[in-house]
Amino acid sequence: MLTAELTEKELKSQLIKELDKLDRKKLLTAHQFISRLIADELIDAVTHDWETGKVNQAAINKAIDEHRSKNPYGNVKT
Repeated sequence: MLTAELTEKELKSQLIKELDKLDRKKLLTAHQFISRLIADELIDAVTHDWETGKVNQAAINKAIDEHRSKNPYGNVKT
């Protein structure tokens, strides 16, 4: 069976089996690669939201102020 034909569950199972065979150095490399994939997705999402106006400086400042009002760490204001 080709890898492209595997279900998501089968792919995860296969990936876990392969990860179990790796030494620490290779595991760190795999972790960095996966972390980069996740970061790229987040960057793309934020960039899209910024470009479409969904996220802007005013929205960011409002979110910071709301967070600080619920989680006071001092009297810092934006």
